[in-house]
Amino acid sequence: MKTARHLAFAALLALSACATVGESGPSLRYADAASRGAWAALLAGQPSQAQVEATTENWSRAIGDSFACRVPVRDVVNAGLVGALELGAMNAAATRGGEREVRQGIGRYVLTIARLAVAEHEQPSAGRCEAMASWAPRIAADGREAVQRARRNGLMDENYGLLMGLLAR
Repeated sequence: MKTARHLAFAALLALSACATVGESGPSLRYADAASRGAWAALLAGQPSQAQVEATTENWSRAIGDSFACRVPVRDVVNAGLVGALELGAMNAAATRGGEREVRQGIGRYVLTIARLAVAEHEQPSAGRCEAMASWAPRIAADGREAVQRARRNGLMDENYGLLMGLLAR
């Protein structure tokens, strides 16, 4: 019985580690896992530092382009909060950190969002703007539940919402 549990646990760990390979583009994998607790975060796997950096770049490009395309700021800000949770959780998973590291990562990325909101951006192509106009509200809606859980579980400070609300005005 004990051996079967160890084998099942080892299989779950191996499966979760494999799932991180090849992931690109903004997603909600780590945000959702972190908002559900330590066990879910463990099952999300441990990304490499290169994956964290590539994902951070993808989120930042998407958010910056959304601002440049004049996507409604409220949608971009809400998508950015989802991104902050995703990146904070992903960075914590990469470094085997806990809730404190998730919170610190969120705080750092909220500052990045604020910088992106006020920075000058080159106007993306019409196709890219069309894509961002549908991406921002969709990712914000897809991540709304994870952000709410993260707030209830103490991973996200309510002040982030206030700061982002000021940017949206």
